[in-house]
Amino acid sequence: MTSLGIITALNAEARSLTKRPIGKGELVQLPGGVLVQVSGVGAKWASLGAKTLLEKGAKALLSWGSAGGLISKLAPGSLILPKTIIGADQALYYADAAWHKRLCSCLAGYIDLHEEPLAESTVVLTHSTGKATLFQQTGAIAVDMESAAVAAVAKEAGIPFMAVRAIADSVHMTIPKCALTLSDELGRLNVSSLLKGLAKQPFDLFTLVRLGRSFLSAQKTLARVARLAGSNLLAPVPNGEQA
Repeated sequence: MTSLGIITALNAEARSLTKRPIGKGELVQLPGGVLVQVSGVGAKWASLGAKTLLEKGAKALLSWGSAGGLISKLAPGSLILPKTIIGADQALYYADAAWHKRLCSCLAGYIDLHEEPLAESTVVLTHSTGKATLFQQTGAIAVDMESAAVAAVAKEAGIPFMAVRAIADSVHMTIPKCALTLSDELGRLNVSSLLKGLAKQPFDLFTLVRLGRSFLSAQKTLARVARLAGSNLLAPVPNGEQA
């Protein structure tokens, strides 16, 4: 059995791995012994979730989910398999080289992928200006809020780490203010907040629909990665053999 632990921020991201609903902090075991946990959005929750997976026996950690694009060539659904993750404090973390190579080789010819750095943000970047600034500061091509935290836990534990991220919002896509309050930290829809936001800015509806379609493109990419790579995402196991 593999000892892979997968952290996702949102229930919707976990559905690319399993159809079973997962509550915050709940662990679901996939075939082969892979553990999946929905942590909630942000570094704090991702770090806690990763530490819980270690306590449950995980010997490799994978950050799984969506990301924002920082360069124009990344369209919704583009796959990011970063070799380097740049923390908000400029700390550098590295994907396990052998694991990264196996996964890239498995996906080559089936999915276009990008291996350039992924940066951490402590807030949601809602406008192209913020994304452009982060690109200039880091040289990263994509951004998320959890991978660096998971990588830090893996580094401290001395175990392999990888990040698999798909673009859900492109660099030129603006995220309206109402989008920040229309769901909870697990991505569950808050209808009341949505209606209040649209009452103030009704034209935001068109942007929200576009964002929804982009997020679905990201989830389709993630689901395809899972199908091609298998349930353990080609992760190393303690004895050095593939499960």
